[in-house]
Amino acid sequence: MSAETVIYAGLDGGHREVKLTLSTGLRIMSSSSAMSGLSQRVSLNGGQSRVFSYTTDEGPFSLGDIENAEDTAYDEYPYSAQNRAIVTHALRVAGLDSSHQLITASGLPLKRFYVGSKPNGPLIKQKKANLLRNDVRGLDGYVPPTIIKHDVMAEAVAGWVNYILQRDAANKLYIDSERVKQRTAIVDIGGRTLDIAVVKDWDIDFSRSTTDNMGMITIINGIKDRLFDHFGGIEPTDEQVDQALNKGLVVHFGKTLDVSELVESAVQSVVNSLKSTIKSKLKNAHDIQTIRFIGGTSKFLEKHLTGWFVNQQMSDNPAFENADGMCKHAEFMASLK
Repeated sequence: MSAETVIYAGLDGGHREVKLTLSTGLRIMSSSSAMSGLSQRVSLNGGQSRVFSYTTDEGPFSLGDIENAEDTAYDEYPYSAQNRAIVTHALRVAGLDSSHQLITASGLPLKRFYVGSKPNGPLIKQKKANLLRNDVRGLDGYVPPTIIKHDVMAEAVAGWVNYILQRDAANKLYIDSERVKQRTAIVDIGGRTLDIAVVKDWDIDFSRSTTDNMGMITIINGIKDRLFDHFGGIEPTDEQVDQALNKGLVVHFGKTLDVSELVESAVQSVVNSLKSTIKSKLKNAHDIQTIRFIGGTSKFLEKHLTGWFVNQQMSDNPAFENADGMCKHAEFMASLK
């Protein structure tokens, strides 16, 4: 196997989207929406199908323009067949197929990666083994790339790795020793979880680091509950919730309703909970060099997060910080051998 045949990949397999960073420089975001079984949706105009179905050793899954996406916010998701199908679809969206081989890294929330201050060996092993099964195939004949190595990192720590691993003029990775010496807080607000990691000199301060179950899914569930009440007990569809989240509008019985106040109420409730947790861990953060907000939900909430700390910053590309760090980790570790 020549080095040219291998691509390094960072797979931030979030509960809302997969963020994928490749050593080729490509970044893509792919939905984590999937349903068990085969979709019943058929194109009537002869256009290209927007539904993609995959087989796994544990049954088929459909992704894309599907009717009812199933929840991914459960503890077994990181090592499930559903996860393998979702990751495979992201690799397909990135244009990868059986002609490629991948060395990958992915992540787990901080408090699932660690038990106390020790790595959670059994869970890490399960997650590593899951993608190495390489059992997913497209029903249309699509064959994904082979994953030949898979490492697992703690989320937020992956964001720190992205911060301290930099590239020189020749595009070679090196460790920025000055950033390593700084006390840095990574605040990662994602789909399901908030991760806080305070790191200095390669050590995590577990007294100031945590994972909490709140993120974009919490906001979405809050919007669903408020729309349910607003509609007089009618369950909103995923499409209606998406309309509300992104436009503040919902089409209900043929009428377009302004629900922006309901959405803002759901958002503000989660922002208040986030602020309480983050402030309780970091206090006034006077001893921290930099507080970096990362994660796709951080970007969505940017206006709400402004001014919490004197020394805070929003990264340039917050949604991909973990995926970028995972990709760098995979590439850097391979370079040491």
